[in-house]
Amino acid sequence: MTHSNQPSRLARLIAQQRAQATAALEELRAALALDGISLPSAAVDHQEGRFTGEVLLDLGRVTFETAEKITDLLQDGLNSRRRSTL
Repeated sequence: MTHSNQPSRLARLIAQQRAQATAALEELRAALALDGISLPSAAVDHQEGRFTGEVLLDLGRVTFETAEKITDLLQDGLNSRRRSTL
């Protein structure tokens, strides 16, 4: 039996998902920064994908004030989206 130096299909999938997760996290951070919000402990969970095949983002811990700001921002965005579809 010979061993291939090529990554497995799962490894290739996870690598692709990690790249997409990293890009999504950067976009999220940039969007939140426009409103002065930061997620300093947010990160790509590099361990989870090895077990489940699904790469996750860990959005980290935040103060309640930050959670309230994110909630307000989301509600404003959802309300705007609803108004534009009427």
